[in-house]
Amino acid sequence: MNVALGDDLHELLHPIGTHRFFSEYWNRRAVYIPGEPNKFNGLFDQSAFDAAAHHCDLLKVNYADRNGWPSEMLIRPDQIQEMLIQGRTVCAGGVEKVNANLAAFIERFSKHFVQMGTFHFNAYLSPAGKGFGLHLDDHPVWILQIEGEKDWWFSPEPGLKKLVSTVCFPPGVMVQKLPWATIERPEESRFLHTVMRPGDMLYMPKGVWHRASAVGGSMALTLAELCATPLDVIQHAIGPRFQNSTSFQDPLPGFWSGADISAVEIPPELQRVFEDSLEQLQMMVKALTPADLYKTWRESKVKEA
Repeated sequence: MNVALGDDLHELLHPIGTHRFFSEYWNRRAVYIPGEPNKFNGLFDQSAFDAAAHHCDLLKVNYADRNGWPSEMLIRPDQIQEMLIQGRTVCAGGVEKVNANLAAFIERFSKHFVQMGTFHFNAYLSPAGKGFGLHLDDHPVWILQIEGEKDWWFSPEPGLKKLVSTVCFPPGVMVQKLPWATIERPEESRFLHTVMRPGDMLYMPKGVWHRASAVGGSMALTLAELCATPLDVIQHAIGPRFQNSTSFQDPLPGFWSGADISAVEIPPELQRVFEDSLEQLQMMVKALTPADLYKTWRESKVKEA
């Protein structure tokens, strides 16, 4: 089977099948699916990476700083080999925008999903022994191993289900105190381990802990699934109601730089505008119903959130 042809989702999930995947793993558990070495032939390769690196949205390197925290830096295409020699992972972001095979894949693939959100591909080149340290993502990911091999360690199920952002754990850090939660380092002895080879696929729902290390060099694609939040849906639903409202579309007044503008007291002109705007906004939000949000979600499915 070859995912560059035919039904991408069915072939990507072979041999477990789509029904089993959605009933047992989708948004619940991670699953590793070994594949034939030619499974991704024609989809992406080293020459495609080299071409995409010159035109992609974002070309950067990922590495750990002196304290083990993840860092990144924008680079030029002519710096790729130098970065790999330095032991840094190279990421080409949004490669589907400059690669017809990946764009066609996402177009076919996304038709299998009813959701408000987008899919995009990042391509990663990792030198031997390098890869991302322990972390979890705030979105689901599908890892497609294209060339070389890579060691993966991952939790069978999400360690966190309610997330605001990605969470990383450098070596030696046992607790993360974030603005929205205090998180303890996971026990890695419970992780699953696999060596991914060309043709293999790994699906991880949001919140699954994982880390990876290339075996002699690796190239992989990460298909990221970015879903809308309740705030996104509310903003989409209420946005059209602002279009013809003078309370929200009339430009705010400005002030002379020499005017005595207090850091605490609101100028009367702005006080009146803000009071009126907030009153109307509260009325609009109060008038929204779950049915309104569902209609917005349905109409915006598989579109940019």
